[in-house]
Amino acid sequence: MEKLDANSPEAQSADLVAGNIEQLNALFPELITEGANGTVVNLDVLKALVGDQTVTDADEKYGLNWHGKRQARQLALTPSTGTLRPCPDESVDWDTTQNLMIEGDNLEVLKLLQKSYAGKVKMIYIDPPYNTGKDFVYPDNFQDNIRNYLELTGQMEGGKKISSNTEASGRFHTDWLSMMYPRLRLARTLLRDDGILFVSIDSTEVANLRLLLDEVFGAECFVIDLIWKKRDGAPNDRNIGSIHEHILVYGKSLAEGNLRTIAEDRLNLMPRTEKADAEYQIFREPGGPDPRGKFRKIDTTANAKGGRDVASLHYGVKNPHTSEVCYPRDGTCWRHSQLEMERLQADGRLYWGVNGTATTPMRKLFLSEAKLGMTTPSILPDMPLNQHAARELEILYGQKSVFDTPKPIDLLKLLTHLGSNQNDICLDFFAGSGSFGEAVMQLNLQDGGRRRYFLVQLPEPIDESAEMRISREYCSEINRPAVLSELTKERLRRAGNRVKSEGQLASPDIGFRVFRLDSSNISVWSPRPADLADSLFEHAEHIVNGRKDEDILFELLLKLGLDLCVPIDQHDVTGLAVHAVGGGVLMTCLAEQISREQVELLAQGIVAWHQELAPVGDTTCVFRDSAFADDVAKTNMAAILEQNGIANVRSL
Repeated sequence: MEKLDANSPEAQSADLVAGNIEQLNALFPELITEGANGTVVNLDVLKALVGDQTVTDADEKYGLNWHGKRQARQLALTPSTGTLRPCPDESVDWDTTQNLMIEGDNLEVLKLLQKSYAGKVKMIYIDPPYNTGKDFVYPDNFQDNIRNYLELTGQMEGGKKISSNTEASGRFHTDWLSMMYPRLRLARTLLRDDGILFVSIDSTEVANLRLLLDEVFGAECFVIDLIWKKRDGAPNDRNIGSIHEHILVYGKSLAEGNLRTIAEDRLNLMPRTEKADAEYQIFREPGGPDPRGKFRKIDTTANAKGGRDVASLHYGVKNPHTSEVCYPRDGTCWRHSQLEMERLQADGRLYWGVNGTATTPMRKLFLSEAKLGMTTPSILPDMPLNQHAARELEILYGQKSVFDTPKPIDLLKLLTHLGSNQNDICLDFFAGSGSFGEAVMQLNLQDGGRRRYFLVQLPEPIDESAEMRISREYCSEINRPAVLSELTKERLRRAGNRVKSEGQLASPDIGFRVFRLDSSNISVWSPRPADLADSLFEHAEHIVNGRKDEDILFELLLKLGLDLCVPIDQHDVTGLAVHAVGGGVLMTCLAEQISREQVELLAQGIVAWHQELAPVGDTTCVFRDSAFADDVAKTNMAAILEQNGIANVRSL
């Protein structure tokens, strides 16, 4: 029984404004739009409809526009103040893996990945919220995105809740577009020039998404709208039921010429299937079977109607078996020039039937000469349905699926095959259940590839609804917090174990390094005017309390643009830990105390190791600023290192 209170609609008088807007919407739908505070009436359109001559077309232009677009564009350009903290205990094969699983708001994570991976990702696949009124839309905070993220995910007290973007919202499309725009802008910069983007979406936002991607990537970089049949039968609760989803495909290229053609050329062909190869047969001919083996027959004529007739394509072709001269059938012409037909005839590539009496020859296309793959049709053939994806998870977890709408592995394997090659980086920053990571592992197992997957998933708290009970209980069973990213990691662990068990002599990389988005390890100067002396004393240590050396080290990797999976070695020098990253490109000693007596020995140890590593290019060496006993010790350290070729000496 629902309890009525003062805020219930039944306890309030009629909303006259809402009633007026509803009537206007019924008469003139083009009047109603979305503004800063919800549904509004476009007064310029109203003036035009009543013939007001003061209306001008100064603001008219082609493209997609919404209130908040300028702010969303600025959000993509605002640097992140966060970092990624390593979580080795939650990872698999930390020391050897090249894969990443990052927990955090994907907007901030995409910003943090820019220095290390801009222009290096070959393929991006995302399955973002479809904005159906039930799914969560990231409510970005333009003031402090890291704080906003920590509050939303329950890591900081703030009282904020993650909620769905309901259809009743006056900013229904606006909020979704403002969420998607900066993420797509950042995603584009991560792609290589020959990179490919795949985006799953349904009919709710496909039109807006197409316009949005046209603006971010350029309309000329649109490749195709792939159609995936997600269910067998239409739902019976409506007159027309949707049984498909869209996968929009865009290419990124800075080359001149036809960008769409370039993008298509950079997509791989579909793998050949037994069904396709079955079309090739051994056909009988008067002289016996062709020694080149199986072939299929291709029509040598084309429809000549509709202005496609060409006079030069009407000529006679002599049948070598009957000596009869053959011409194209009425309403058709030959597909090939006379010179090409003569070449095919001379090479025995025209098929004249079992007895050689055919009046129109067919062209032979041999299986041995067929393409290594097949052209991908825009309606994807023979793909598993949503129910198969749910079944895949049930088998993997050994119980009912903990995710509502996962994507089938075979679908994602196909997209990964089309968009990447064996040593490429593949990214999914709306990771969900982690299906994409499993698909990459499975494809690597299948073709021997070494593709790397980077996944990003928000640690969104699992709500208390009855529908999510199984997910909450599963998190409790594995002793992990009830957040979605924990389910993502567990799927990757289980999927990796299955791939390993299916592997032969050498298994693909089934591990992943876990990182978690957090505020920077370097504390921000935030003085208290009423207690300035204590503020100065507290800020003497520039590192946030509780952060480990590993946290600081990986923030340095991000700031210097190094790979998060780059090799890291450790040596003990005078009792202090020294790290060498990337073969000596970065060297650090993050000890909390370095005495005057230790400075010279530590510096000489670093120099000796640096000479042994012999890195290509300049080396950066970093220390804690507060670790040195005094300024003299710090100056001596810098001087010794600079004298021995390490000029970039920094302190935190």
